[in-house]
Amino acid sequence: MVARNAIYWEVDVQIDFMLPHGKLYVSEAEKIIPKLDRLVEAARQRGVLLVSSADAHNADDPELREWPPHCLKGSPGAELLSEARAPSRLVIPNEKEFLIPRDLTAYQQVTLLKNTLDVFDNPNTDVLLAKLNPGGAPAFDLEPEFVVFGVATEYCVRCTAAGLLRRNRRVAIVTDAIQALDPEKGRVIIEELQSRGARLISTDQALSLIGPTNVSPA
Repeated sequence: MVARNAIYWEVDVQIDFMLPHGKLYVSEAEKIIPKLDRLVEAARQRGVLLVSSADAHNADDPELREWPPHCLKGSPGAELLSEARAPSRLVIPNEKEFLIPRDLTAYQQVTLLKNTLDVFDNPNTDVLLAKLNPGGAPAFDLEPEFVVFGVATEYCVRCTAAGLLRRNRRVAIVTDAIQALDPEKGRVIIEELQSRGARLISTDQALSLIGPTNVSPA
């Protein structure tokens, strides 16, 4: 049986952010990797769609005037962690008029590339969301809840969750599978998102949304 009312959405789980040798390492981000591994493996087992965002920068991107160069296109640091990848993946570039397949059921994972903090700056993100309405592809029994996790809490996680909420989507944030650059700012952002309607859940609760799996506890 395939879960019909949850979509997992992982945010920027890339080497340059997640590992100590990365170009823009989020301190202690590697501590959430076991949680990410459990979530992604459960999605694989249960046929839950995994949506990912991933930075894919050019050297002259405006964002790199504010941040050290990171996640440059084609660089090792731009790669998703192995724990964050599913075998069948559709990569959606940050380009207008990209043709997203009508039927997404052939893919376990859809990765949206971006060159800003906000995945909704990719013009294809809203097109993808439109395909995930009830009756879309894949079809859902109810309006799906987007289960958000990744890095960094006060930046790209915030943009993702806030963007979904602005579009009247149901959002749950997996609080033990996110990491902030500044823990205090991260806490404030999570409280703000909760006040706007996001649910705060644990990894175990996120797993319970999609039914039984063979995933071992972290």
